[in-house]
Amino acid sequence: MKLDSLLKPESVAIVGASANQEKVGHAVLRNLIDGGYTGKIIPVNPTSEKILNIPCCSSIQKCPEKIELSVITVPAVQVKDAVAQSIGVGARAVVVISAGFKESSERGLQWENEIAKLCDDNRVLLLGPRSLGVINTQHKMNASFAKYMPRTGGISVLSESGAVCTAILDWANARKLGLAKVASIGNKAGLGEVDWLRFFAQDEDTKVVVGYLESIRSGDAFIKAAEALASVKPVVIYRSATTQAGMRAAALHTGFKPGEDIAYVAAFRRSGIIRAESLESLFDYATALAMQPLPKGDRVVVVSNGGGPGVGAADALDRSGLQLAQLKTETMVALRKNLPLPTNINNPIDVLGDADTKRYATAVRIAQEDDSVDAMIMILTPHAMTRPTESAKVVADSVRDDKTMLVVVLGSADVMPGREDLVNANLPDYPSPQRAVAALKAMRDYAAWRARPPRIITRFPVNRRRVERLITRQRRTGGFEVSEVRAKEILRAYDFRVPEGIMVADARTAAEAAEKIGYPVAMKMVSPDIIHKSDVGGVKLSLSDPEQIQETFELLMFRLQRYAPRARLEGIYIEKMCPRGLEVVIGMRRDPQFGPMLMFGLGGIFVEVLEDVAFGLAPITADEAAQMLKSTRSYQLLKGARGQSGVDIPSISRGLQRISQLVTDFPQIAEIEINPYTVGLTGGEPMVVDAHMAISEGES
Repeated sequence: MKLDSLLKPESVAIVGASANQEKVGHAVLRNLIDGGYTGKIIPVNPTSEKILNIPCCSSIQKCPEKIELSVITVPAVQVKDAVAQSIGVGARAVVVISAGFKESSERGLQWENEIAKLCDDNRVLLLGPRSLGVINTQHKMNASFAKYMPRTGGISVLSESGAVCTAILDWANARKLGLAKVASIGNKAGLGEVDWLRFFAQDEDTKVVVGYLESIRSGDAFIKAAEALASVKPVVIYRSATTQAGMRAAALHTGFKPGEDIAYVAAFRRSGIIRAESLESLFDYATALAMQPLPKGDRVVVVSNGGGPGVGAADALDRSGLQLAQLKTETMVALRKNLPLPTNINNPIDVLGDADTKRYATAVRIAQEDDSVDAMIMILTPHAMTRPTESAKVVADSVRDDKTMLVVVLGSADVMPGREDLVNANLPDYPSPQRAVAALKAMRDYAAWRARPPRIITRFPVNRRRVERLITRQRRTGGFEVSEVRAKEILRAYDFRVPEGIMVADARTAAEAAEKIGYPVAMKMVSPDIIHKSDVGGVKLSLSDPEQIQETFELLMFRLQRYAPRARLEGIYIEKMCPRGLEVVIGMRRDPQFGPMLMFGLGGIFVEVLEDVAFGLAPITADEAAQMLKSTRSYQLLKGARGQSGVDIPSISRGLQRISQLVTDFPQIAEIEINPYTVGLTGGEPMVVDAHMAISEGES
């Protein structure tokens, strides 16, 4: 998408420009002037002849100059007319800074829809409403009411919140980091997150993208655009609205209700977006990515002038999944030869509290030369002998540019004068080992994602026609809750192993069915009106003779009349008892924005009690299915812990892939849960013990 009229306009009109320094229209005009914008600036104000020594137009229709970009700051009730007039005089892009639209009222929503249609019908770019504005440092254009005009650099900003935009600008200013583009998308009635992701992927000035989002409109388009961008440039996104309270607040803030956070987590992971859990981590990750190369591996060396901080870094590395590098023998020899005897030359390397600048530089230089080291964390604590400012400068001068290096500065007041040298050497600094490790972990995960193998989706041979007929029959008979029996028929068609079973209508037939199947058996009520059979006592297990079968049949009929008298009964299902195994749960539910979300966890009650569940977006590869299993705390139980035999893990992975194929083939399926799904030792195929399924009214 070409955004030149928005980012490189030859002329900018400020509709609502004001001489009052407290007004937004004054701030936008002041920022354009102070930022060094070289195009034509056109203030529009009906009561002023000049503002900041620039002649005003009384209305946009009376402006003699051609207008390419119109920045609108008037009250919401006047915005539609201002947009129409801007388009009428030839504007090709509009930024609506004014608030009071869909986030405020139904009337505001109507106004927003009307200005969006105006721009869409005339092929005019629209940013906002409720936007902070837009900044392009390469064009020296600050068409915003932000406090700072950032220096030129390679970080571009995308934010749904103007306040977060200003926080990012303040951070970049404090860190002396340069920005390329800043886009405050506000209510995104026009340009949204997908448009900007596509643009940043092609923008030569953008090297890293940082952003803040509360909601995403089109999940599929977002994943495609984000994956294309992340394949060439790092993208760090902080997303709020992750709790029910946050979702309600976001709905009030933007007028749009965001989806569940688990879907965003899976979508970010699939598309390569680096997820920041807070604004603090957003800044930390972006700083490291903007200033340092990606690590080639997870082996880290720590150089510190304090034993405690070095130990803290080791703990943080271990918890994060990174590892302390095993230094080579020649490295250890060189360290021992060049450092004082009390120095600990094992990793973490402790150069001691009295280390001078030369000792620091020596340890850093030797450790960097070791090719078993992928990254370094240097910890600087302000001891009396250390001269931290000088140490920062010396280390900055000796650092290599082909290995990742992060600096931890403890006791920032003494060391801040040395930050300029660190910044000039592209060395990001952090106030604690834990934050440095978190940033390094984010870099390593992103590097691993960039190096991922091509996504290959396995297609299993299945009986798709059988499922088509079963779903058609389900819709014809009415109801969207699929019975366990029919759900198992659908799963059997996709090659899931399902116990043998027979539907019966009376006690005598039940006994005959049990004899045919072979004892022991289970008996279950089958009703479209009873989703959880255990709630009404609708299941009996391990029945082993005809007398038990007949007694149980009568018992189930009694319970049905007592606990669910209005329920429609399709029959009693006689089913072969499954062999014992570890119970897990696999399933899917459709997210309104991102589509089918696969899930895995321990089965039975543990999925709710432990909340140890992994999610992934369908369609899923074999590697992604395996990663879902590994991401749970219960993975060690699957492998076999404390002398216990493990289970057939690849068979669970195949089950997830088969569900992925089923729900991709049939978007009518709204929900599936196989719980329990019993898994045995390697070589034994898992068994579907119980299954719930629901279909939607439409095709998807």
